[in-house]
Amino acid sequence: MPGNLTVTAQARYAHVARLLTRDFAPPAKVVELGSAPGDQIAAIARLGYEATSVDLGAAEDGWGGSGEPGYFRGLLDDAGVTHITWNLDEVPYPLPDSAFDAVLLTEVLEHLREYPARSLQEIRRILRPGGRLYLTTPNAAYVVNRIRLLTGRTVHSPLHDWIGGMPHARHAREYTFAEVEGILGYAGLRVVWRESRHFHVESGREGQLARAGKLVLDRVATVRDTLGPSIVVVAERDGGA
Repeated sequence: MPGNLTVTAQARYAHVARLLTRDFAPPAKVVELGSAPGDQIAAIARLGYEATSVDLGAAEDGWGGSGEPGYFRGLLDDAGVTHITWNLDEVPYPLPDSAFDAVLLTEVLEHLREYPARSLQEIRRILRPGGRLYLTTPNAAYVVNRIRLLTGRTVHSPLHDWIGGMPHARHAREYTFAEVEGILGYAGLRVVWRESRHFHVESGREGQLARAGKLVLDRVATVRDTLGPSIVVVAERDGGA
């Protein structure tokens, strides 16, 4: 079945997979929360991991851009992924305590609308002691965002997302590195790895000048992560109950 991801998502998913395989070998148990369009967790399952998917169940075939009816469920079925339909703003999750070695939460935290700390506490609950969360989310303090604010432009979701459309599709709140570490600590998860990357180098604006600029921004992100476009964090549950 053909993929429907943008180049941007492919780069991010590949990077998260490298972090996961560095820490856990198959057949470790992995759950992706907010899994549509399904390509990431399906790829993880094909590596031999015992994979579970959790998603809202709304417009699940449209997130990757193709809109092919049945794409999401067919992809999961083909890869042997167990799927659960659930709204991540509602706790507790229908998942057992200490059941997973790893949780994936990529480009989802910024969409949570209620109290995201509760969702992170649920993640701690479903992780086994020593299990890890792999989280990516936009960096609110990205250097380009700072320039936008200085020049009077917005850094929030496009206005049309607040006029119509599906509420869960827009960003409720973006975070800084310090805020992510603070909310993870509150939830009982200890950050063991943090970095920033520019996952848009091969996508978006084209041309030599645009690509060169994105490479510079990627270099800035590796040197000073607080200025990079994305927050990439691995956080671990301690051994406590």
